[in-house]
Amino acid sequence: MKGLIFTWALLGVGLLQWSCSGSSEKALARAEAAYQRKDYNQALALSESALQKSPASLQGHRLKALSYLSLGEIEAAFNDYDAVAEKHPDIAPLLLKEISLGIIQNSMTHENYFVRSAAVKAIGEMGDASRLPLLIPFLKDEAPFVRFFTVESLGQLGGPEALKLLLAAAKDPDGMVRVAAVKALDEMSEAGLPSGPDPGEVFAFFAGDVEPTVRLFALAARARRGDDGAFSEMVAITRTLETQARPAAAAALGRSKNPKGIPLLARILSAPDPTLRMYAAEAMGEISSPEIYNPLAKAILDKDPSVRGAAATSLGKLGDPRAIPLLDRAAHDPDVMVQISASEGLKRLGKSEEAVYRAALTHDDYAVRHFAIGSLRKVGGKEALPFLVEALRDDAPRVRIAAVRAIGEIGGEEAISFLKESLKDPDLAVRTYAAGNVGRLLNKAQAKNAEARRS
Repeated sequence: MKGLIFTWALLGVGLLQWSCSGSSEKALARAEAAYQRKDYNQALALSESALQKSPASLQGHRLKALSYLSLGEIEAAFNDYDAVAEKHPDIAPLLLKEISLGIIQNSMTHENYFVRSAAVKAIGEMGDASRLPLLIPFLKDEAPFVRFFTVESLGQLGGPEALKLLLAAAKDPDGMVRVAAVKALDEMSEAGLPSGPDPGEVFAFFAGDVEPTVRLFALAARARRGDDGAFSEMVAITRTLETQARPAAAAALGRSKNPKGIPLLARILSAPDPTLRMYAAEAMGEISSPEIYNPLAKAILDKDPSVRGAAATSLGKLGDPRAIPLLDRAAHDPDVMVQISASEGLKRLGKSEEAVYRAALTHDDYAVRHFAIGSLRKVGGKEALPFLVEALRDDAPRVRIAAVRAIGEIGGEEAISFLKESLKDPDLAVRTYAAGNVGRLLNKAQAKNAEARRS
């Protein structure tokens, strides 16, 4: 008799557990439905009910956090995350990734095109190709700026579907977007295009474009792959362009990486238009051949600071130690942007100009601070992280965005905690970029851990 009672007791516990599990799943399904129809208070109540029965439910905490975020209660969402990190650390990284994705998806429906562009760019920076379908609707966004960033993100994610979508972008009505498609395809093909057309066929999609700039960048991609005919066509187009279109031609010559373009760029360096001279100096750094040293050594003394700065950057890329005295002098230029560019060049040559960056990051002009962050992103490495973390508290949202993106690019697992705080930033665009880069760092950490387990 006692054995029978014990058996029934065990059976009763099992039925109770099954009942709790079943009711929790039903509550979660109802919470998900409420969240999808934007009844966030109901979704919150139902998710909390489910979590009372299943405290470690990732889906429950996801819905709770996302409902709080949608209600504008950011602090409450992260209070729940912090509790999960303490009590259920195994699901905390997954929850943080879900929160980040939720922030991005909320921004995708925002009326402000800058916020939508941040959302599509964040998807690209997250680097998760499974999220590519989220980008597809934005290829038809009313704002060219959003379509431009969508195309860039498709290039970052890569894969056969991205290739098809980028080729379709050859028909976008805005030339800026079509140029972005050419650049994305060019960079994708460097790593090897997925099955489909070869690079020559890919860039032929843009051969008849009405915009000379689009044709030039497509020709530059072919020239970089040894197509001499494409390079000759580039030079012919450049010589017929109106003055206002010639900066793009100079940039395209740089992207070709062809030293045959240096004489033409050297002539452009003597043009009366300082913007054109600046583009020529930048393009020489992309070619990075010993022949560029003498023209750039002259350009670093140009009367226009934008030209001096571009020359300093390009001299650093050349890697020639003869440039060190020129760059040392430019690091004390009256123009702070030139100082930063020279410091970047010196960093590439193994010298550090920390004082220049430190001063630039406290400059009154936010554009200077923004420029300094961009420079550190390119050459600072892990040593730049203290500067970048400090910039997360800058008054200007654009500077905080630049810092978030730089930390995501050069940081590791140790930087996740810093960007997690930026998920609470008062500016929605900053939060959105932070979400993409939190996802990027979590993916980096996951890949690193997987590699460690394999070895």
